[in-house]
Amino acid sequence: MKDSANEVENANVLCVDDERNILVSLKRLFRKDGYQIFIAESGAEGLEIIKKEKIDLIISDMRMPNMDGAEFLSKVKEVNPKIPSILLTGFSDQESTIRAINEGKISAYVSKPWEDNDIKLKVKSLLKISLLEKEKDRLLVLTHKQNKQLRDWNKDLENKVQARVRELKEAECMLDKAYQELSGSYDAVVKLLSHAICARENIFTRDYPDLPALAVELAKQAKLSNYMVKQVYYSSLLFELGKLALPEKLLETPIKLLDVDEFEQLMNYPEIGASVLKDISNFTDAARIIEHHYEYIDGSGAPDGLKGSDIPVGCKILSIVKDYFLLQSGRFDGIDYTARDARSYLFDRKGKLYDEELVKLFFEISKQFEQKQSIDEEHMLGSMQLKEGMTLSRDCTNKNGLLLLQKGTVLTELMISKLISFEKVYDTPVRIYVISAPKINK
Repeated sequence: MKDSANEVENANVLCVDDERNILVSLKRLFRKDGYQIFIAESGAEGLEIIKKEKIDLIISDMRMPNMDGAEFLSKVKEVNPKIPSILLTGFSDQESTIRAINEGKISAYVSKPWEDNDIKLKVKSLLKISLLEKEKDRLLVLTHKQNKQLRDWNKDLENKVQARVRELKEAECMLDKAYQELSGSYDAVVKLLSHAICARENIFTRDYPDLPALAVELAKQAKLSNYMVKQVYYSSLLFELGKLALPEKLLETPIKLLDVDEFEQLMNYPEIGASVLKDISNFTDAARIIEHHYEYIDGSGAPDGLKGSDIPVGCKILSIVKDYFLLQSGRFDGIDYTARDARSYLFDRKGKLYDEELVKLFFEISKQFEQKQSIDEEHMLGSMQLKEGMTLSRDCTNKNGLLLLQKGTVLTELMISKLISFEKVYDTPVRIYVISAPKINK
Protein backbone atom coordinates (compact mmCIF):
# COMPACT_ATOMS: atom_id res chain seq x y z
CA MET A 1 0.00 0.00 0.00
CA LYS A 2 1.25 3.47 -0.83
CA ASP A 3 2.12 6.01 1.88
CA SER A 4 -1.38 6.85 3.15
CA ALA A 5 -0.28 10.08 4.86
CA ASN A 6 1.13 11.45 1.58
CA GLU A 7 -1.96 10.40 -0.38
CA VAL A 8 -4.22 12.21 2.09
CA GLU A 9 -2.05 15.34 2.04
CA ASN A 10 -1.96 15.42 -1.76
CA ALA A 11 -5.71 14.89 -2.14
CA ASN A 12 -7.79 16.94 -4.60
CA VAL A 13 -10.61 18.78 -2.82
CA LEU A 14 -13.42 20.51 -4.74
CA CYS A 15 -15.21 23.43 -2.99
CA VAL A 16 -18.56 24.53 -4.49
CA ASP A 17 -20.36 27.72 -3.35
CA ASP A 18 -22.03 30.61 -5.15
CA GLU A 19 -20.42 33.06 -2.70
CA ARG A 20 -16.87 33.91 -3.74
CA ASN A 21 -15.81 34.92 -0.22
CA ILE A 22 -16.76 31.47 1.12
CA LEU A 23 -14.58 29.78 -1.51
CA VAL A 24 -11.68 32.10 -0.64
CA SER A 25 -12.09 31.28 3.05
CA LEU A 26 -12.07 27.52 2.38
CA LYS A 27 -9.02 27.77 0.15
CA ARG A 28 -7.18 29.80 2.80
CA LEU A 29 -8.24 27.33 5.55
CA PHE A 30 -6.72 24.32 3.79
CA ARG A 31 -3.68 26.13 2.37
CA LYS A 32 -1.19 24.52 4.81
CA ASP A 33 -2.63 21.00 4.59
CA GLY A 34 -1.16 20.19 1.20
CA TYR A 35 -4.49 19.65 -0.57
CA GLN A 36 -4.99 20.68 -4.20
CA ILE A 37 -8.06 22.94 -3.97
CA PHE A 38 -10.45 23.29 -6.91
CA ILE A 39 -13.26 25.87 -6.71
CA ALA A 40 -16.59 26.19 -8.49
CA GLU A 41 -19.26 28.89 -8.14
CA SER A 42 -22.15 26.64 -9.19
CA GLY A 43 -23.18 23.01 -9.27
CA ALA A 44 -22.90 22.91 -13.06
CA GLU A 45 -19.33 24.22 -12.93
CA GLY A 46 -18.53 21.66 -10.23
CA LEU A 47 -19.80 18.81 -12.40
CA GLU A 48 -17.56 19.92 -15.27
CA ILE A 49 -14.52 19.90 -12.97
CA ILE A 50 -15.37 16.39 -11.73
CA LYS A 51 -15.48 15.11 -15.30
CA LYS A 52 -12.02 16.55 -16.01
CA GLU A 53 -10.16 16.11 -12.72
CA LYS A 54 -9.64 13.30 -10.20
CA ILE A 55 -11.51 14.67 -7.18
CA ASP A 56 -11.05 12.95 -3.80
CA LEU A 57 -13.55 14.95 -1.68
CA ILE A 58 -16.26 17.59 -2.21
CA ILE A 59 -17.33 20.44 0.09
CA SER A 60 -20.59 21.99 -1.17
CA ASP A 61 -22.91 24.69 0.07
CA MET A 62 -26.61 23.77 0.36
CA ARG A 63 -28.23 26.98 -0.87
CA MET A 64 -27.18 27.80 -4.42
CA PRO A 65 -29.25 29.15 -7.34
CA ASN A 66 -30.34 26.89 -10.23
CA MET A 67 -28.93 23.75 -8.62
CA ASP A 68 -28.80 23.44 -4.81
CA GLY A 69 -26.30 21.29 -2.90
CA ALA A 70 -28.61 18.29 -2.59
CA GLU A 71 -29.25 18.14 -6.34
CA PHE A 72 -25.59 18.75 -7.15
CA LEU A 73 -24.35 15.95 -4.86
CA SER A 74 -27.02 13.62 -6.21
CA LYS A 75 -25.68 14.21 -9.74
CA VAL A 76 -22.13 13.70 -8.45
CA LYS A 77 -23.14 10.26 -7.18
CA GLU A 78 -24.31 9.38 -10.69
CA VAL A 79 -20.86 10.28 -12.05
CA ASN A 80 -18.78 8.83 -9.21
CA PRO A 81 -20.67 7.29 -6.26
CA LYS A 82 -17.53 6.84 -4.15
CA ILE A 83 -16.50 10.49 -3.74
CA PRO A 84 -17.08 11.49 -0.07
CA SER A 85 -18.87 14.80 0.45
CA ILE A 86 -19.46 17.42 3.14
CA LEU A 87 -22.54 19.67 2.98
CA LEU A 88 -22.40 23.23 4.36
CA THR A 89 -25.82 24.10 5.80
CA GLY A 90 -27.54 26.87 7.71
CA PHE A 91 -29.65 26.21 10.80
CA SER A 92 -32.83 26.67 8.75
CA ASP A 93 -31.89 24.02 6.17
CA GLN A 94 -33.01 20.93 8.11
CA GLU A 95 -35.39 19.60 5.45
CA SER A 96 -32.89 20.30 2.69
CA THR A 97 -30.16 18.53 4.66
CA ILE A 98 -32.34 15.44 5.07
CA ARG A 99 -33.00 15.46 1.32
CA ALA A 100 -29.25 15.73 0.70
CA ILE A 101 -28.61 12.76 2.97
CA ASN A 102 -31.23 10.68 1.13
CA GLU A 103 -30.51 11.78 -2.44
CA GLY A 104 -26.90 12.91 -2.38
CA LYS A 105 -25.77 10.38 0.23
CA ILE A 106 -23.52 12.93 1.89
CA SER A 107 -20.79 11.69 4.20
CA ALA A 108 -21.10 14.54 6.72
CA TYR A 109 -22.54 18.01 7.12
CA VAL A 110 -21.21 21.15 8.82
CA SER A 111 -23.29 24.07 10.05
CA LYS A 112 -22.34 27.56 8.96
CA PRO A 113 -20.47 29.36 10.31
CA TRP A 114 -18.12 26.42 10.75
CA GLU A 115 -15.43 25.83 13.36
CA ASP A 116 -12.06 25.49 11.57
CA ASN A 117 -10.71 22.49 13.51
CA ASP A 118 -14.04 20.66 13.20
CA ILE A 119 -14.23 20.89 9.42
CA LYS A 120 -10.52 20.11 9.02
CA LEU A 121 -10.86 16.98 11.17
CA LYS A 122 -13.90 15.83 9.16
CA VAL A 123 -12.05 16.35 5.87
CA LYS A 124 -8.98 14.45 7.04
CA SER A 125 -11.07 11.60 8.50
CA LEU A 126 -13.18 11.21 5.34
CA LEU A 127 -10.09 11.22 3.13
CA LYS A 128 -8.51 8.47 5.24
CA ILE A 129 -11.70 6.38 5.11
CA SER A 130 -11.95 6.91 1.34
CA LEU A 131 -8.32 5.86 0.94
CA LEU A 132 -8.92 2.66 2.94
CA GLU A 133 -11.98 1.85 0.83
CA LYS A 134 -9.95 2.30 -2.36
CA GLU A 135 -7.26 0.03 -0.97
CA LYS A 136 -9.92 -2.55 -0.05
CA ASP A 137 -11.28 -2.45 -3.61
CA ARG A 138 -7.77 -2.82 -4.99
CA LEU A 139 -7.13 -5.86 -2.80
CA LEU A 140 -10.46 -7.42 -3.80
CA VAL A 141 -9.58 -7.06 -7.47
CA LEU A 142 -6.15 -8.53 -6.76
CA THR A 143 -7.72 -11.42 -4.81
CA HIS A 144 -10.17 -12.23 -7.63
CA LYS A 145 -7.30 -12.13 -10.10
CA GLN A 146 -5.16 -14.44 -7.96
CA ASN A 147 -8.09 -16.81 -7.40
CA LYS A 148 -8.61 -17.05 -11.15
CA GLN A 149 -4.92 -17.81 -11.59
CA LEU A 150 -5.16 -20.54 -8.94
CA ARG A 151 -8.14 -22.11 -10.70
CA ASP A 152 -6.22 -22.11 -13.98
CA TRP A 153 -3.21 -23.67 -12.32
CA ASN A 154 -5.36 -26.39 -10.72
CA LYS A 155 -6.75 -27.35 -14.15
CA ASP A 156 -3.23 -27.62 -15.53
CA LEU A 157 -2.08 -29.70 -12.56
CA GLU A 158 -4.59 -32.45 -13.35
CA ASN A 159 -2.71 -33.17 -16.59
CA LYS A 160 0.82 -32.40 -15.41
CA VAL A 161 1.12 -34.08 -12.00
CA GLN A 162 4.35 -35.97 -12.72
CA ALA A 163 6.05 -33.02 -14.39
CA ARG A 164 5.17 -30.72 -11.48
CA VAL A 165 6.40 -32.90 -8.57
CA ARG A 166 9.67 -31.05 -8.17
CA GLU A 167 7.99 -27.71 -8.68
CA LEU A 168 5.39 -28.50 -6.02
CA LYS A 169 8.12 -29.42 -3.55
CA GLU A 170 9.80 -26.09 -4.19
CA ALA A 171 6.44 -24.34 -3.71
CA GLU A 172 5.98 -26.24 -0.45
CA CYS A 173 9.28 -24.88 0.82
CA MET A 174 8.19 -21.38 -0.14
CA LEU A 175 4.86 -21.88 1.63
CA ASP A 176 6.63 -23.10 4.76
CA LYS A 177 8.72 -19.95 4.77
CA ALA A 178 5.64 -17.81 4.20
CA TYR A 179 3.87 -19.64 7.03
CA GLN A 180 6.73 -18.84 9.41
CA GLU A 181 6.58 -15.19 8.41
CA LEU A 182 2.78 -15.05 8.80
CA SER A 183 2.53 -17.01 12.06
CA GLY A 184 3.04 -13.83 14.05
CA SER A 185 -0.11 -12.40 12.45
CA TYR A 186 -2.41 -15.18 13.69
CA ASP A 187 -2.83 -13.62 17.13
CA ALA A 188 -3.98 -10.34 15.54
CA VAL A 189 -6.45 -12.18 13.28
CA VAL A 190 -7.88 -14.12 16.23
CA LYS A 191 -8.17 -10.93 18.29
CA LEU A 192 -10.01 -9.25 15.43
CA LEU A 193 -12.46 -12.17 15.15
CA SER A 194 -12.91 -12.09 18.92
CA HIS A 195 -13.88 -8.41 18.81
CA ALA A 196 -16.35 -9.18 16.02
CA ILE A 197 -17.94 -11.83 18.26
CA CYS A 198 -18.09 -9.53 21.29
CA ALA A 199 -19.68 -6.76 19.21
CA ARG A 200 -22.95 -8.74 19.36
CA GLU A 201 -25.27 -8.43 22.36
CA ASN A 202 -25.68 -11.34 24.82
CA ILE A 203 -22.22 -12.79 24.18
CA PHE A 204 -21.13 -13.47 27.75
CA THR A 205 -17.37 -13.41 27.12
CA ARG A 206 -17.60 -9.68 26.27
CA ASP A 207 -18.03 -9.12 30.05
CA TYR A 208 -15.16 -11.45 30.99
CA PRO A 209 -12.04 -10.35 29.06
CA ASP A 210 -9.81 -12.35 31.45
CA LEU A 211 -11.24 -15.73 30.42
CA PRO A 212 -8.41 -16.43 27.91
CA ALA A 213 -5.75 -15.64 30.53
CA LEU A 214 -7.18 -18.21 32.95
CA ALA A 215 -7.52 -20.81 30.19
CA VAL A 216 -3.89 -20.31 29.15
CA GLU A 217 -2.67 -20.49 32.75
CA LEU A 218 -4.57 -23.75 33.33
CA ALA A 219 -3.09 -25.18 30.10
CA LYS A 220 0.41 -24.26 31.29
CA GLN A 221 -0.17 -25.77 34.76
CA ALA A 222 -1.40 -28.94 33.02
CA LYS A 223 1.99 -29.02 31.23
CA LEU A 224 0.61 -28.85 27.70
CA SER A 225 3.03 -28.15 24.85
CA ASN A 226 3.54 -24.55 23.72
CA TYR A 227 1.61 -25.38 20.57
CA MET A 228 -1.41 -26.69 22.48
CA VAL A 229 -1.30 -23.73 24.91
CA LYS A 230 -1.62 -21.49 21.86
CA GLN A 231 -4.55 -23.57 20.55
CA VAL A 232 -6.29 -23.28 23.94
CA TYR A 233 -5.75 -19.52 23.75
CA TYR A 234 -7.27 -19.34 20.26
CA SER A 235 -10.26 -21.47 21.26
CA SER A 236 -10.90 -19.43 24.43
CA LEU A 237 -11.26 -16.31 22.29
CA LEU A 238 -13.34 -17.88 19.51
CA PHE A 239 -15.53 -20.58 21.11
CA GLU A 240 -18.66 -18.37 20.86
CA LEU A 241 -18.12 -17.77 17.13
CA GLY A 242 -21.00 -20.08 16.20
CA LYS A 243 -23.44 -17.97 18.25
CA LEU A 244 -23.34 -15.32 15.54
CA ALA A 245 -25.57 -17.65 13.50
CA LEU A 246 -28.18 -18.08 16.24
CA PRO A 247 -31.35 -16.00 16.90
CA GLU A 248 -31.23 -13.43 19.71
CA LYS A 249 -33.76 -15.25 21.93
CA LEU A 250 -31.46 -18.24 22.38
CA LEU A 251 -28.65 -15.99 23.59
CA GLU A 252 -30.64 -13.81 25.99
CA THR A 253 -32.44 -16.71 27.72
CA PRO A 254 -30.49 -18.63 30.45
CA ILE A 255 -29.60 -22.14 29.26
CA LYS A 256 -31.60 -23.92 31.98
CA LEU A 257 -34.73 -21.94 31.04
CA LEU A 258 -34.72 -23.03 27.36
CA ASP A 259 -37.18 -25.69 26.22
CA VAL A 260 -35.91 -28.91 24.64
CA ASP A 261 -36.03 -27.67 21.03
CA GLU A 262 -34.38 -24.35 21.91
CA PHE A 263 -31.62 -26.13 23.84
CA GLU A 264 -30.91 -28.45 20.92
CA GLN A 265 -30.72 -25.46 18.59
CA LEU A 266 -28.34 -23.65 20.95
CA MET A 267 -26.07 -26.70 21.16
CA ASN A 268 -25.37 -26.36 17.43
CA TYR A 269 -23.13 -23.36 18.02
CA PRO A 270 -19.90 -25.30 18.87
CA GLU A 271 -20.10 -27.24 15.58
CA ILE A 272 -20.96 -24.09 13.61
CA GLY A 273 -17.94 -22.25 15.01
CA ALA A 274 -15.65 -25.23 14.47
CA SER A 275 -16.76 -25.61 10.85
CA VAL A 276 -15.60 -22.06 10.13
CA LEU A 277 -12.09 -22.73 11.48
CA LYS A 278 -11.31 -26.41 10.83
CA ASP A 279 -10.13 -25.95 7.24
CA ILE A 280 -7.56 -23.31 8.29
CA SER A 281 -4.38 -25.27 8.97
CA ASN A 282 -3.17 -23.35 12.01
CA PHE A 283 -6.61 -23.52 13.65
CA THR A 284 -7.34 -27.24 13.22
CA ASP A 285 -6.80 -28.17 16.87
CA ALA A 286 -8.49 -24.99 18.11
CA ALA A 287 -11.50 -25.95 15.98
CA ARG A 288 -11.57 -29.40 17.58
CA ILE A 289 -11.45 -27.86 21.07
CA ILE A 290 -14.32 -25.52 20.17
CA GLU A 291 -16.39 -28.35 18.65
CA HIS A 292 -16.17 -30.47 21.82
CA HIS A 293 -15.97 -27.90 24.64
CA TYR A 294 -19.46 -28.96 25.82
CA GLU A 295 -18.39 -32.61 26.31
CA TYR A 296 -18.44 -33.86 29.93
CA ILE A 297 -16.49 -36.69 31.58
CA ASP A 298 -19.60 -38.79 32.20
CA GLY A 299 -20.68 -38.65 28.53
CA SER A 300 -23.63 -36.29 29.13
CA GLY A 301 -22.22 -33.53 26.93
CA ALA A 302 -22.52 -32.59 23.26
CA PRO A 303 -22.19 -33.06 20.34
CA ASP A 304 -20.87 -36.66 20.49
CA GLY A 305 -21.27 -37.65 24.15
CA LEU A 306 -17.54 -38.36 24.51
CA LYS A 307 -16.37 -39.80 27.83
CA GLY A 308 -13.26 -39.62 30.00
CA SER A 309 -9.99 -39.97 28.12
CA ASP A 310 -11.77 -39.74 24.74
CA ILE A 311 -12.20 -36.02 25.37
CA PRO A 312 -9.11 -34.01 24.28
CA VAL A 313 -7.45 -32.23 27.21
CA GLY A 314 -7.91 -28.83 25.54
CA CYS A 315 -11.68 -29.42 25.50
CA LYS A 316 -11.63 -30.32 29.20
CA ILE A 317 -9.79 -27.09 29.99
CA LEU A 318 -12.14 -24.87 27.99
CA SER A 319 -15.17 -26.63 29.49
CA ILE A 320 -14.02 -25.78 33.04
CA VAL A 321 -13.06 -22.16 32.35
CA LYS A 322 -16.13 -21.51 30.17
CA ASP A 323 -18.55 -22.82 32.82
CA TYR A 324 -16.75 -20.84 35.57
CA PHE A 325 -17.55 -17.56 33.82
CA LEU A 326 -20.90 -18.74 32.41
CA LEU A 327 -22.15 -19.31 35.96
CA GLN A 328 -21.07 -15.82 37.02
CA SER A 329 -22.76 -14.23 33.99
CA GLY A 330 -26.25 -15.41 34.99
CA ARG A 331 -26.72 -17.07 31.58
CA PHE A 332 -26.64 -20.61 32.98
CA ASP A 333 -29.76 -20.70 35.18
CA GLY A 334 -30.60 -17.01 35.65
CA ILE A 335 -28.59 -16.75 38.90
CA ASP A 336 -25.44 -14.59 39.09
CA TYR A 337 -22.99 -16.89 40.92
CA THR A 338 -20.11 -15.34 42.83
CA ALA A 339 -16.62 -16.49 41.82
CA ARG A 340 -16.49 -18.55 45.02
CA ASP A 341 -19.86 -20.19 44.32
CA ALA A 342 -18.81 -20.92 40.72
CA ARG A 343 -15.65 -22.65 41.98
CA SER A 344 -17.74 -24.71 44.42
CA TYR A 345 -20.06 -25.75 41.59
CA LEU A 346 -17.11 -27.02 39.55
CA PHE A 347 -15.45 -28.69 42.54
CA ASP A 348 -18.63 -30.56 43.53
CA ARG A 349 -18.84 -32.03 40.01
CA LYS A 350 -15.18 -33.01 39.55
CA GLY A 351 -14.85 -36.57 38.29
CA LYS A 352 -18.40 -36.45 36.95
CA LEU A 353 -18.65 -33.48 34.59
CA TYR A 354 -15.09 -32.15 34.80
CA ASP A 355 -11.61 -33.67 34.92
CA GLU A 356 -10.70 -34.03 38.60
CA GLU A 357 -7.03 -33.00 38.39
CA LEU A 358 -7.78 -30.03 36.14
CA VAL A 359 -10.51 -28.79 38.50
CA LYS A 360 -8.07 -28.93 41.44
CA LEU A 361 -5.50 -26.92 39.46
CA PHE A 362 -8.12 -24.41 38.36
CA PHE A 363 -9.44 -24.02 41.90
CA GLU A 364 -6.08 -22.58 43.03
CA ILE A 365 -5.46 -20.60 39.83
CA SER A 366 -8.85 -18.85 39.96
CA LYS A 367 -8.49 -18.09 43.69
CA GLN A 368 -5.12 -16.42 43.09
CA PHE A 369 -6.57 -14.52 40.15
CA GLU A 370 -9.50 -13.28 42.26
CA GLN A 371 -7.10 -12.08 44.97
CA LYS A 372 -5.02 -10.20 42.41
CA GLN A 373 -8.16 -8.61 40.96
CA SER A 374 -9.11 -7.31 44.40
CA ILE A 375 -5.73 -5.54 44.65
CA ASP A 376 -5.95 -3.81 41.27
CA GLU A 377 -8.57 -1.06 41.36
CA GLU A 378 -10.25 -0.57 38.00
CA HIS A 379 -11.91 2.65 36.82
CA MET A 380 -13.99 3.48 33.75
CA LEU A 381 -13.07 7.00 32.60
CA GLY A 382 -14.01 9.42 29.88
CA SER A 383 -11.29 10.57 27.48
CA MET A 384 -11.09 13.99 29.14
CA GLN A 385 -10.27 12.33 32.51
CA LEU A 386 -7.29 10.35 31.19
CA LYS A 387 -3.77 11.18 32.28
CA GLU A 388 -0.42 10.25 30.81
CA GLY A 389 1.00 7.06 32.33
CA MET A 390 -2.35 5.33 33.03
CA THR A 391 -2.52 1.65 32.00
CA LEU A 392 -5.50 0.14 30.13
CA SER A 393 -7.07 -2.73 32.09
CA ARG A 394 -9.17 -3.84 29.09
CA ASP A 395 -9.05 -3.52 25.32
CA CYS A 396 -10.38 -0.13 24.22
CA THR A 397 -12.92 -0.49 21.39
CA ASN A 398 -15.50 1.63 19.60
CA LYS A 399 -19.23 0.89 19.86
CA ASN A 400 -18.95 -1.71 17.04
CA GLY A 401 -16.18 -3.64 18.74
CA LEU A 402 -13.34 -2.32 16.57
CA LEU A 403 -10.05 -2.38 18.51
CA LEU A 404 -8.54 1.07 19.17
CA LEU A 405 -5.93 0.28 21.86
CA GLN A 406 -4.91 -3.05 23.40
CA LYS A 407 -5.15 -4.02 27.07
CA GLY A 408 -1.91 -3.18 28.91
CA THR A 409 -1.16 -0.08 26.82
CA VAL A 410 0.42 2.74 28.84
CA LEU A 411 -1.27 5.95 27.72
CA THR A 412 0.73 8.84 26.27
CA GLU A 413 -0.39 12.42 25.66
CA LEU A 414 -0.63 11.67 21.92
CA MET A 415 -2.88 8.62 22.51
CA ILE A 416 -5.14 10.62 24.83
CA SER A 417 -5.35 13.45 22.28
CA LYS A 418 -6.36 10.98 19.54
CA LEU A 419 -9.04 9.41 21.76
CA ILE A 420 -10.49 12.86 22.49
CA SER A 421 -10.48 13.70 18.76
CA PHE A 422 -12.10 10.34 17.91
CA GLU A 423 -14.99 11.05 20.30
CA LYS A 424 -15.48 14.52 18.82
CA VAL A 425 -15.34 13.44 15.17
CA TYR A 426 -17.74 10.49 15.60
CA ASP A 427 -19.78 12.13 18.38
CA THR A 428 -19.79 8.94 20.44
CA PRO A 429 -18.21 8.17 23.85
CA VAL A 430 -15.53 5.49 24.18
CA ARG A 431 -15.46 3.27 27.28
CA ILE A 432 -11.91 3.38 28.68
CA TYR A 433 -10.90 1.16 31.62
CA VAL A 434 -7.69 1.78 33.56
CA ILE A 435 -6.05 0.04 36.53
CA SER A 436 -4.98 1.86 39.69
CA ALA A 437 -5.99 5.23 38.33
CA PRO A 438 -5.14 8.35 40.38
CA LYS A 439 -7.90 9.99 42.39
CA ILE A 440 -10.55 11.35 40.04
CA ASN A 441 -11.85 14.89 40.55
CA LYS A 442 -15.62 14.67 40.10
